[in-house]
Amino acid sequence: MRSKFKQLGLGLALAAFAGVGQLALAAGKPDPLPIEEIGRIESLPASYPEDWVLVDEAAFFSMYGGKVIIMDIGEKEHPKRMKGTMSKAMLGSFTQSPKRGEYYIIESFHERGSRGKKFDVLVIYNKQTLEVQKEIMWPTDRLQSLPEKFSMAVSKDERFLYVANFNPAASFSVVDLETREIVDTIGTPGCVLTYPTGKRSVTSICSNGGLLTTVLDKNGKLKSRKRIKPFFDTDNTPIFERPVIVDGKAYFPSFKGLMHVVDLSGSVAKYRGSWDMLSDEQKAGNWRPGGLGLAGRDDKGHYYVIMHPDGAEGTQTHGGPEVWVYDLKKKKRIRTIAAPRWAVSIGVTRGKTPKLIVTNGEMNLDIFDATSGEFIQTVSDFGNITPLLIHKSY
Repeated sequence: MRSKFKQLGLGLALAAFAGVGQLALAAGKPDPLPIEEIGRIESLPASYPEDWVLVDEAAFFSMYGGKVIIMDIGEKEHPKRMKGTMSKAMLGSFTQSPKRGEYYIIESFHERGSRGKKFDVLVIYNKQTLEVQKEIMWPTDRLQSLPEKFSMAVSKDERFLYVANFNPAASFSVVDLETREIVDTIGTPGCVLTYPTGKRSVTSICSNGGLLTTVLDKNGKLKSRKRIKPFFDTDNTPIFERPVIVDGKAYFPSFKGLMHVVDLSGSVAKYRGSWDMLSDEQKAGNWRPGGLGLAGRDDKGHYYVIMHPDGAEGTQTHGGPEVWVYDLKKKKRIRTIAAPRWAVSIGVTRGKTPKLIVTNGEMNLDIFDATSGEFIQTVSDFGNITPLLIHKSY
């Protein structure tokens, strides 16, 4: 008898619940969503819009979770911002080929997850579908570091990919992007990174404060080398190894605000001298450049750099509260953009109305009008842990 009462009580409860559901629907609640179609593959455009960027997410506290996030930073609606992602494990390196419509990521794995033999893999992605086109097992230890734009580079004609190695001997490998094969690995004793030079040359920065240019032949093999004498003192007047390249010239700021210019337009790099970024008043305030991805450029060739006051030994890694914009031809600051949430890294989009993207101290992205300096919006909650580099899209 008691069991029947229980059943009756359950039936009444279910009926009441169903009645509440009917009332909710009658009150204007939406109908259930239709069953989603599976197996559908979307494609991205061959040419990305100007406000799309590639966020280099290092996932520094969980390094197997690194990725490159394709995002529309002009989009106001959060669900519509995300366009795609690619894996980039163990502080992987990333670069792109605009003409070929390809992305290149070299990443690392261990046989047993967090232990066992390490192996490196170069992965080539299709830009529109984000499908893997090719995986190349790497024969040596790649350069593994915090995100660094010049740990990989594409030749001017986009025939070859250059990848920096460090094991601990320094070298770079040349990948033929037509055959998808490694054609040579070339030693660069005492010198690291891959600044694309001329049509098919690579310049590396050296421990003595100089440069080394490696000239390749038409097949990507070593043709000749040329050392450029030191132009800074690595102990007393160090520079950031992360230049911005404008019209074939690489602009290397020093820790204390001296801008060094290296011409990379010919087959061999040439040092073109330096100029002071700071006025006497700014020097008195100890203003200095700082940050990880500390500099960028717009399509007008203007140079953007994070600056901080009260600079001292070690502050070159800290970022800053302002972004200064320079006219490189006039060697002059033309405007200042405040970064109220602090700036750790920056990027600048393409086009006539560029946006300044600031990775702030909370690891979110603050978006500004790069011309007026007006704040637009903060972008967060996109899988961001340590979004340390911002790449333009093409």
